[in-house]
Amino acid sequence: MSAIVFMAGFAAAWWVMGLGLQAPVGQLAVGPVVSVAMILFARWRLRNVPPASSARAARSRRIIGWALGGEGVAIAVVSHLMVKAGLIAFIVPAVAIIVGLHFLPLAKLFQVKIYYVAGALITLAGLAGLAVDAPHRALVTGLASAILLWLTCAYRLTFEHRSPAPLPVA
Repeated sequence: MSAIVFMAGFAAAWWVMGLGLQAPVGQLAVGPVVSVAMILFARWRLRNVPPASSARAARSRRIIGWALGGEGVAIAVVSHLMVKAGLIAFIVPAVAIIVGLHFLPLAKLFQVKIYYVAGALITLAGLAGLAVDAPHRALVTGLASAILLWLTCAYRLTFEHRSPAPLPVA
């Protein structure tokens, strides 16, 4: 459930970032509304899934913490360097590339194959964002990343009929 909440929450953020805060409120609201609906559906869909053991949950939180921490540091460093180099227009696509790449080790560690697909496609969305003109970079990257995260949530909720596979014992 927490993976769905994280992905849906970040999908809403990508949506808003892609449209930009100058977009009409109705358009901006679509992202958060879709994400809240996804989270509510996940609560309903996973209502009978037993909670993970405390040891498994603790290990999962540790892995997620390291992954998000590493991702956050990479985003901060790359963003800082891009600002210093005068490449501000490339920050959003660069962030998408980092986000996409962070899914790849998570796919292996949590044995969730769809994360390989999500990671590759979000990385490609970032690369596509680098290729379009500056006024459309955030739009292309942000909306593509949001939609890909929502599709990843939907896939997991639709096709994974059990809780994620147990983590390998270290």
